[in-house]
Amino acid sequence: MNIDSVGKYIREYRKKRNMSQETLAEMIDVSVPYISQLETAQKYPALETLINIANVLDVSPNHLLCDTMNDEYEMKRSVMLDEISELPEREQERIFTVVRAMIDEAKR
Repeated sequence: MNIDSVGKYIREYRKKRNMSQETLAEMIDVSVPYISQLETAQKYPALETLINIANVLDVSPNHLLCDTMNDEYEMKRSVMLDEISELPEREQERIFTVVRAMIDEAKR
């Protein structure tokens, strides 16, 4: 279990949304230094704060917590499938072809 990864994912999804720490802080009514502390794993968000962050970043809290869950690999699969589903169909097909080849190789 890697609780420090929560901040890493907050930063990752914030940047994907082209959102500054200042904007995120304002939207969830916390200070900018607090956002920085979350992203650098100096502090961990309370449940309500985590939910607010997830809502603002338009991700499931599971995306932010995937490395902390007991069923970590199931969560990672879910997150990856969500990300793949957002890609154009052609890119999805390319990814599935590569993954299928890797699975076939792993089974040998």
